[in-house]
Amino acid sequence: MRAYDSNWRRVRLEVLKRDGYRCQIGGLKCSLEATCVDHIVPLSEGGARLDPHNLRASCATCNIKKNRQRQADLAAYALRTPRNAGPSRQW
Repeated sequence: MRAYDSNWRRVRLEVLKRDGYRCQIGGLKCSLEATCVDHIVPLSEGGARLDPHNLRASCATCNIKKNRQRQADLAAYALRTPRNAGPSRQW
């Protein structure tokens, strides 16, 4: 898997060290101890995969919560976005 190649492991370790192994998100129930690295701008939105400026240390709780919230936001947006609703059949 590309996400966990040697380049990712190297940059991940650099970011954790840079941020002092402290969670930079600091959400509710944050453990403060960073074991994950979060993409600030998600890859799906054009965020850079290995750019340290797009990465921050995070605890597992904050990282999971951020990802779940992002998925919920995307789902809500999809429900609000009108589609070209035409007749189901052409007569």
